[in-house]
Amino acid sequence: MNLAETLASPSWIVIQLLEQCNLRCRMCYEWGETGAYRELHNLAMLDLPVAQRVVAEVLPSKPVFEFFGGEPLLYPGIWDLIQVIRSGCCDLSFPTNGTLLAEYADRLVETGPTQLWVSLDGPRDVNDSQRGSGVFEDVINGLDRLHRARSARNSDFPRLGVTCVVTPANFANIEELFVNCIDVSMLASVSIELQSYATADQVQQYARELRADFDIAATPCAQAYVRDPVEFAAIDFAGLARQMRSVRSLCDSRGVRFYSQPRTLETANIQNYFTANWERMTDRRSRCGVPWISAEISARGDVTTCHTFYDLPIGNVYEQGLLEIWRGAKLKRLQSRLRGKLFPICTACCRYYID
Repeated sequence: MNLAETLASPSWIVIQLLEQCNLRCRMCYEWGETGAYRELHNLAMLDLPVAQRVVAEVLPSKPVFEFFGGEPLLYPGIWDLIQVIRSGCCDLSFPTNGTLLAEYADRLVETGPTQLWVSLDGPRDVNDSQRGSGVFEDVINGLDRLHRARSARNSDFPRLGVTCVVTPANFANIEELFVNCIDVSMLASVSIELQSYATADQVQQYARELRADFDIAATPCAQAYVRDPVEFAAIDFAGLARQMRSVRSLCDSRGVRFYSQPRTLETANIQNYFTANWERMTDRRSRCGVPWISAEISARGDVTTCHTFYDLPIGNVYEQGLLEIWRGAKLKRLQSRLRGKLFPICTACCRYYID
């Protein structure tokens, strides 16, 4: 971590363009059944001039960029930002629910973000039970349309990845999705991620620590992750582990990059995850380097160092420049705290499982 501490600018920039989404996926911590955004009365969208200023400020250091949402393709200024970032020779990736791919296929190939991560959670009926009626067909049509648009332009970009979130509703259909429902040959990457969650006790302890150490009064982002591990009791852990290893082998045979959360695809490891026995996981970590390299800007302008939890801001880009915030006392205070121990809810963050 000493090398990262010397960075004068973050090497990983995530910009949440907006909070709005056109889907209501059941397991989503933003817009799902317990989502943090369901109670919001006014949805935020990052002002385009502010987003442009943030990009211009850090572009000379050539960071890796990501967009986030809501649904990023709903952001009116996304094409301007893609063009600036890519003309600055920086990589840019972002997730999408895939429902707008067909509509924007030509524009995406024209502007050329490095990679899209398209969400699918199973065969048609399984996927649509989590994401909404007709979503599977829209996504498959969009992937095909985008693939044809790339071929017509003889372009490699955007590369395509499919990401699948494992839940109690789809755990038996993961292998079927990638073997029978998707043409894996059109993909550059596949990611299978176990549903992120935290226990009520973890979130309560996290809230106490943020009040005591940082004077933070509320933790709505963390609260949206609360699940009782009993919800996952019906999952066939051995069968799921076998399916994930099978998809990994399929990807390896096709030259497709495979990612998983967690990385260790053994029955006991997956069982420990879904039963909240994180201390027994092979992938257990005591440190996280992300707060030393990554800055995330929310749609409200708040700057955090964590992709999952926006409850602890270190500044706001409507009030200060990003680099001023990055080099400021609040980040140093947070880093000092995290040198000692992680927060109780860190096991629910997807970045936690990155090597």
